[in-house]
Amino acid sequence: MKKFSLSSLVAASVLLGSLCMAETAAQHYRHLTGTQIFSAGNTYLETGWYSLDSDGSGDDPDLSNANFVGSYYFGEIGDTWRPFVLGGFGFSKITQDHVDLGSGELGDVKLDATYAKLGGGINVNPSPEISLILGASGLWMRNDGDYSGTDAAMEHYFGHDSDTALYDLFAGALYHTQINGYKPYAKATLHYLSIDYDFDLADNEGWSTDLGAGVYTPTLTSWMDLPVRAKFYLAATFLDDELSDVTGFDHAYHAGASLLWKVGPLIPIFDNAFKDTELTFNLQGTTGDNDLKGWKASVSFSIAKF
Repeated sequence: MKKFSLSSLVAASVLLGSLCMAETAAQHYRHLTGTQIFSAGNTYLETGWYSLDSDGSGDDPDLSNANFVGSYYFGEIGDTWRPFVLGGFGFSKITQDHVDLGSGELGDVKLDATYAKLGGGINVNPSPEISLILGASGLWMRNDGDYSGTDAAMEHYFGHDSDTALYDLFAGALYHTQINGYKPYAKATLHYLSIDYDFDLADNEGWSTDLGAGVYTPTLTSWMDLPVRAKFYLAATFLDDELSDVTGFDHAYHAGASLLWKVGPLIPIFDNAFKDTELTFNLQGTTGDNDLKGWKASVSFSIAKF
């Protein structure tokens, strides 16, 4: 009969504990990077400052995003078929202090990222009031990891540079009309997302939906003889279980207001290809489950679609 010494049992217990800690650290890495890259790719979260409940894993994580991402629609307002391209770059940072994954405090982590985004698709307008969209994009994020602690598993995932990618297939519909110069609208966009992690961790795939409604005002004033209008909107983001497992929240609600200045005439290049361009100043508040809260202040260029 084979006998096991006390030292063998202790060694096996230490090994098992190390393997469990490595798995726990890996899941926490997937959670923080999943939250970070999903928000960087989402229209309503891609810029701003946010916090989430830690669910007992330490202090509440803090997230910030800033980007320079835009889109260009070919053709003219009212055309039936309008191909479009989108792209740009951005910065994202997520931090969490006093991380505790069940075995005591492990230190602080910070993931400081830069990313690039590229995509495109087709915009179809079967009638003056209805617009459909189909497209795809990729977002590639490079994280500079910073870990202040002594745990080897945490150091492996959070103490080194890492790469994460987000692939997005999306389809949407927009309805808009005009009433006494005001342009109310409602829209819905469905996303199929795939998150590709570093360190040979399993990919994550799932669905998210963005719903929004708002109104554009008539011209309120002019600046440099160019019209300025406003937009007020409400929106919601919903994630399925596969995505919410890594982001830590499954729904978010947004309310915002924008000022849009038509700067296209100041860009008389490429046969006035940018004549419908608007410079947008946006302010938005966000709240959601798992104590998600935050706000954004952003500046962007876009081609007016109506």
